[in-house]
Amino acid sequence: MYSKAKLLSISVASIIFLAACGKSDNPGTSSKSDAGSLLPTLAPADWADAASSFIDTEGNEIGYVVFKNAPRAGVLIRVDVKGLDQGWHGIHLHQVADCSDGAEGFKASGGHIDPDDNPHGLLHEDGPERADIPNIYAGADGRATAEIFNSTIGLFPSEAAAAESGPHPLIDEDGFAMIIHVNPDDHITQPIGGAGSRVACAAIKPLN
Repeated sequence: MYSKAKLLSISVASIIFLAACGKSDNPGTSSKSDAGSLLPTLAPADWADAASSFIDTEGNEIGYVVFKNAPRAGVLIRVDVKGLDQGWHGIHLHQVADCSDGAEGFKASGGHIDPDDNPHGLLHEDGPERADIPNIYAGADGRATAEIFNSTIGLFPSEAAAAESGPHPLIDEDGFAMIIHVNPDDHITQPIGGAGSRVACAAIKPLN
């Protein structure tokens, strides 16, 4: 079982709230061309080890996420997404890289990544799951930008990951997904912290 101290070392390195750059006819939404402008803000072209676009339940591309393996353990995650309601949103790692069923609420992405069978929640006394990460905040323009570090996971299998206390590898035959929820995660209520429906999904596979 992964030690509670290390599991609780998940932290937000920074969350940046950005003001709207301009007005649109339909505030809080993003076209595919709008979303495409987000990717260069996340990282240099050769920085990420894995990446994907976020889509909403109607299949519109609304942002991006990139992942970088840390040298020893853990993964650094950068998110930039538009089209959200203003406020906090739960965001979790799910078992399958499948965002094909947005109209049904992205259920094809499966449940949370939780190889230790821990309760959900960063504030749960017996948690968290390795899927659990801090909420992100969308400003009045519907945009959320965040950098998050999770020390309990890695992208690829490794000698450290093979050990019982090592980082859990995310990339396998069916990949994994990152899901954004409509509500904030309270980090204690089972099974998803009261985060509500799934409103955005990114299917994550390696870049090469």
